[in-house]
Amino acid sequence: MSKLEIIGADLSTFVRTCRIACMEKGVEYDLTFDYPNGIADMKSDAHLALHPFGRIPVMRHDGFVLFETTAICRYIDDSFEGPSLVPGERRQAAIMEQWASASNDYVVPRITVKYILQYAFPKGPEGTPDMEAINEALPNVRDTLKILNTGLEEGPYFLGETPYIADFLLLPILDYVASMPEGADLLGAAPNVARFRDAFSQRASYAATLPERLRQAA
Repeated sequence: MSKLEIIGADLSTFVRTCRIACMEKGVEYDLTFDYPNGIADMKSDAHLALHPFGRIPVMRHDGFVLFETTAICRYIDDSFEGPSLVPGERRQAAIMEQWASASNDYVVPRITVKYILQYAFPKGPEGTPDMEAINEALPNVRDTLKILNTGLEEGPYFLGETPYIADFLLLPILDYVASMPEGADLLGAAPNVARFRDAFSQRASYAATLPERLRQAA
């Protein structure tokens, strides 16, 4: 059986989620992104043949190609021996799915798209961050972190002491929040969220998947 391949850039939160899933499951993988023009190449015919929406990550394994982060994590969990990435009890599994969906449907649009990307890919005057857009986004960021803070009340993870796929989706986003100018204040107002991130930072999958951009900023 060939080694599993994750296609995508290490700075992507979704790519990191898949990498964390591999490490937590104990699966060896290769991370590849052989695109000379970077993000622009994601609209190439070659990439669109792998991901018809021109995004990342993509997984390739023994000739099988799969896109979408949660689907990839599920495949990893179902295809290899190792710790389960989904709770075994049905109600806990449903709660995990709830938070995985919430992360994709609400946390990503409100925090990643409207806030983090404003700093990562600034569109203001002379390549500076658009502070008007950022300040407009901050109330939603705070509200979203408040909701997560409640969801993580028992903690440190959504379902107690063991992290699952929903946790793998959230962690990469929070690392970027922490690196933002307002990060300390935002996480300071959501102590359970900060506890979640601190707990995850002790796991081997954390440091091994940390994007180079955050590694350099540390």
